[in-house]
Amino acid sequence: MPTITVPEALALRLQQHALAHHQSVDTLAISLLTSALDTVADPQVLAVVQRIQSMPPNPTQIRPAQGSLAAALHDDQGSDPVIGQAWDAAWQEVETTIHRLNADDAAHERPR
Repeated sequence: MPTITVPEALALRLQQHALAHHQSVDTLAISLLTSALDTVADPQVLAVVQRIQSMPPNPTQIRPAQGSLAAALHDDQGSDPVIGQAWDAAWQEVETTIHRLNADDAAHERPR
C-alpha cells in the first residue's frame, strides 16, 4: 500500500474527524478518497452542462412580472385550513422523530 505524506494541518484535521467519527485515520482517509474518486463528474456530463450554461436565454420563455412576489406570498385567502392542519401534524411527527433520534444518539454517545 502506498504511503501518502500530507501537511501537518491536514493530518491534524484528519485525526480530529477520525476521532469524532470513531474511526482510524487510515479508514477515514480511505473513505474520503474513495468518495471523492467516485463522485468525479463525467466529462461528457460536464460538456453538456457547459453547453447549456453558454446558451443565451430563450425570449419566449421570459414572462414579465405580474404583481409583487411579497404580496403573492402574503395572500393566504385561498389556502385550505385542512391542508395546513395536515402539514402541522406531519411536521410535529417529524420533530418528534428528530428529538427521539437525538436522545437515542445522546444516550449512546461516549463521554470524552
